[in-house]
Amino acid sequence: MQNKNLVFISIFVVLIIFAGAVYFYKGSTTSNVGNIGDTLLKEYSYKKGDNKKNIVVVEFMDPECESCALFHPIMKKLYKEYSDDILIVTKYLANHKNSKMAIEILEASREQNLYDEVLDVIFEKLPIWAKHNNEKPELLWEFLKEVSGLDIEKLKVDIKNPKIAEIIKQDRLDATSLNVRGTPTIFVNGIELENLSQKDLFDLVEKGIYK
Repeated sequence: MQNKNLVFISIFVVLIIFAGAVYFYKGSTTSNVGNIGDTLLKEYSYKKGDNKKNIVVVEFMDPECESCALFHPIMKKLYKEYSDDILIVTKYLANHKNSKMAIEILEASREQNLYDEVLDVIFEKLPIWAKHNNEKPELLWEFLKEVSGLDIEKLKVDIKNPKIAEIIKQDRLDATSLNVRGTPTIFVNGIELENLSQKDLFDLVEKGIYK
């Protein structure tokens, strides 16, 4: 009988330890998800979409990145088809020589509600103003004249806002904490997109929408 009691006590102790471990693991997992959410979703970031399905798509982007320019039409298509259901968030990772200037222009364009229009021009003209070993970022000012309603002189003033440098710095810190080194890097509700393809992106988004 004594041996049986010892067995029961041992099993009981093991169960308590297991339950505690499960509780601790769940608590740790929730905390990590929360931290990732705080890292990916900042109040200052450019956002668009009604997000009725609570699907947050975060893109780490560099406006001087050829891959970002190539992926840009896919991001536009995603927004066009699912703007009611999702929220698209843009974060920066300035990895090129003139990335900072392009980001300053983009952020300043928000003051005139022309962010998307300016980004379209920056990517469309990328092969000209950001040509390897022959970069001519000053050409952006000429190209931006194509954006209807854009006040270029106001833009040149607004790019000097010190908050833009803070955004660039914080986004890089966030990228580092998430081990993001290249662009574009995309997260859907905290899950990193493994393959940069339209199908994989849409599949991951639709999985959240139609779950």
